Amino acid sequence: MTDSIRSLAEGFEAIDDAQWRAMAEDALKGAPLDRLVRKTLDGVARGPLFTRSDLDQVGELPAPGAAPYLRGLTAERDPYLPWGIRQIIDDPDPRVANEALRTDLAGGVSEVALSLDPTGANGVAVRTLDELKTVLDGVMLDLAPVYLQPSRMAPQYAALALSYMQSQGLDLKSLKGGLGLSPIGQKSMAGGGAANLPERLQRTAEAAAWCSEHAPGIKVVSITANAPHEAGGSAVHELAFACAGGTSYMRAFIDHGLTPDQAANALEFSFAADADVHLTIAKLRAARRVWARVADAFGCSPEFQGMRICAITSARMLTARDAWNNLIRNACAGLGAAAGGADSITVRPFNEPLGAATPFARRLGRNLQIMLMEESHLGVTADPAGGSYLHETLGHRLAKAGWELFQQIERRGGLFETVKAGWLQNEVGKTRDAYVAQYAEGREALIGVTQFANLDERPVEAGKRDYTPPSLNAPSLEPQPFTGKLEAAKAGHAIRLLDLPRQDWTPLRYMRLAQPFEALRDAADAYAGKTGAAPKAFLATLGALADFNARASFASNRLAVSGVETDPANEYADIDACADDFAKSGSKLAVICGTDDAYSDMAEELAEALKQAGASEVWIAGKPGLITGVDHFIHMRSHSLEDGERAHKVLGVSA
Repeated sequence: MTDSIRSLAEGFEAIDDAQWRAMAEDALKGAPLDRLVRKTLDGVARGPLFTRSDLDQVGELPAPGAAPYLRGLTAERDPYLPWGIRQIIDDPDPRVANEALRTDLAGGVSEVALSLDPTGANGVAVRTLDELKTVLDGVMLDLAPVYLQPSRMAPQYAALALSYMQSQGLDLKSLKGGLGLSPIGQKSMAGGGAANLPERLQRTAEAAAWCSEHAPGIKVVSITANAPHEAGGSAVHELAFACAGGTSYMRAFIDHGLTPDQAANALEFSFAADADVHLTIAKLRAARRVWARVADAFGCSPEFQGMRICAITSARMLTARDAWNNLIRNACAGLGAAAGGADSITVRPFNEPLGAATPFARRLGRNLQIMLMEESHLGVTADPAGGSYLHETLGHRLAKAGWELFQQIERRGGLFETVKAGWLQNEVGKTRDAYVAQYAEGREALIGVTQFANLDERPVEAGKRDYTPPSLNAPSLEPQPFTGKLEAAKAGHAIRLLDLPRQDWTPLRYMRLAQPFEALRDAADAYAGKTGAAPKAFLATLGALADFNARASFASNRLAVSGVETDPANEYADIDACADDFAKSGSKLAVICGTDDAYSDMAEELAEALKQAGASEVWIAGKPGLITGVDHFIHMRSHSLEDGERAHKVLGVSA
């Protein structure tokens, strides 16, 4: 027994960077070390190794909770609630929404993300102060802050929310929450309405001034930096969007008479968290770094240079097919958000691509966060990723790239001008296409969809939005100066859906990475519904099971991505036996599976036999080559979408 604790590294020689590089180059047998470097689609290097020497470029970091808050807003997290568990409430029926809200709060949710829509199509059908009271009945706003989700009607809903708080006799100065105002984001997503943006910014500034005086804990503006992510953009796009959006509101508020500190205090930023845990952590750290620089440039006091972050799990990573895998994706995203230091986290319902959230889906979303807190203990330390060579260095590199893109946006006239011109959408579109290509070419995977597609997936329940709000006979709560909206809300005026502006530019469009693959599956299902049988391809094997099994398994998985079935691969005594079995299958597509040597010796003869037996096309599972009679090759880097589209044409699924 000894009182000393041995270091795990004791007895081993310390290896410096130069020695590691020399050993790596020796192992690569002359290939350049850059071969090991992974890069983001922005060109930011991720490795191959991060060491202590990489921290030299990062610079000195403050302690957690110290200005400029690069490592979070607090020096020590609440041991019972290290971050806000924020849940989306959007059931169209106000009474059902209230039941869901109270259930969520009883189950551990600490913040409410309230999505409102006067029609009920995209949120709770709230139009008047009385209907809002129905939704929030029994909710203690001083314990469970409410954050309104950004929407076209957000200014009117903000007036309703503040009027409700006043009607409850609450001390507004002690309340927290958010009004969800986002005029730049909403007009950007609408594709028009530029002419009245100055007026909307003026009214947003009025709301910020009112809250600064009466309710300083209420965040007036929600800067949805996750918008470019959901449209297919990168981490650098999010960082630049956050800086550019924040800069736009800071200027508008300061021009209206607010101090830089008051302007900065009115802002909350939303970022996406996805299944790439390390990139999510680094991105959130980078966001704090770049925003502190913006706030300092505006003259904010050190204590107001921190960024309040709500991390929202990515919608674009979720799949409608084999949706149970979304639970794993959400878990990874939640881990990244928590370790990255988010102040609040929203976990989307895992069944979101299929329809409205069910109570089960909401329960899983909140319980995931509770597990991260209480079982994974991610809230025990104030900054779990602090000092990590990987996260500090990658975060610094992302911040540098994000700052450079932000400067480009500023040189082009600011965020809204780049959207009006279509420049930002074009930049995001390039990245979106590159992401889709990565999944189609197998360099990234959505398990259950782009790889290992499950044709016998277990169904996932989803809710429906079928509520019709009752008719109302009340004056309209019009867009007007902020204090006027407050008085109209108290008087019972009703919110009505405003007409969309004329579209003057193509806005950012949200997407899901799985959609093009799921479209192939949907087409295969439609074919099966029409013909009574799923589209099916035939595996034409060469040699023994050990020879063809790996490539037959690959071919089966690749075809399943497009909803094309295959029977189990069999051994055949000779080429004629294989061709006879193919003829009996009734398929028009055969995929030859075997070894490279077998392809050289027999593939041409087998392809001819299969064509004579009725094959419209013969493919080979393996690297491309010149083999007479073979129409196409599928392999690990072939384009799975193009493979699926071609299979559909051969099998009659599509014209």
